[in-house]
Amino acid sequence: MARYIEQFHNLKIFRKNDIVALLENENAAKELLRRYKQKGLILKVRRDLYVVADLATKASIASRYEIGSQINSSSYLSHHAALEYHGLGHQLFYEIQVSSKERFSNFEFNGIRYIYSESKFDDGVITPNTDTFIRVTDLERTIIDCINQMDRSGGLEEMLECFALITYVNENKLFEYLGQYNKQVLYQKSGFILSYFQNEMKISDSFINFCKSKTGKSTSYLTDDHQSVKYYNEWKLYAPANILSFLEQGGNINV
Repeated sequence: MARYIEQFHNLKIFRKNDIVALLENENAAKELLRRYKQKGLILKVRRDLYVVADLATKASIASRYEIGSQINSSSYLSHHAALEYHGLGHQLFYEIQVSSKERFSNFEFNGIRYIYSESKFDDGVITPNTDTFIRVTDLERTIIDCINQMDRSGGLEEMLECFALITYVNENKLFEYLGQYNKQVLYQKSGFILSYFQNEMKISDSFINFCKSKTGKSTSYLTDDHQSVKYYNEWKLYAPANILSFLEQGGNINV
């Protein structure tokens, strides 16, 4: 029954075609998947995506981050999931944000909700040397993605708590990813937010000034207009007042 279990463990996360290639017979592959699933040796994550189960606990041997990275051939961890993977998550959520060129329906597996985001571009997506099953945005791409979609980053407060843990960024990469998006409002928001962490992240004045130069004439809101009540003229941006006070006091943003 468990003749192929070693090969399955080497795969860790796999699809039916992987087993067809192993057995060189599609019907045999279907039958093996059925039997192994029935015996609790493998678990079905979603349609045509399986993980190997731990023989003792029957739980998945693949982590939430590995599963999110392997949903399809273009999927990768992004937004708050990327912050978590980089060790910056302030709160642990039961959601994994996954960007992909291929659209997939949100789904739940083992109490974790996997949330789809459209992949805008591939630059900044890496596979760490220590974990070949992972695809994740690098730190700088994660920062820009989070500012671009704060609702997928745990909200403004959570995002700022995570950013407060960062001690260095490569601002050339920040320039690159901002250029890929090429959105005036993203320059406004990024320059405004990162100016609060300029010393901690080792960001130059030239970066902040460049973001200011790209703000144009339009006025924007950092968050919704009920929370963003103070106008910051140099950024042409409405944002919460005393935006970092909650970091210093352990409370919420003063608005």
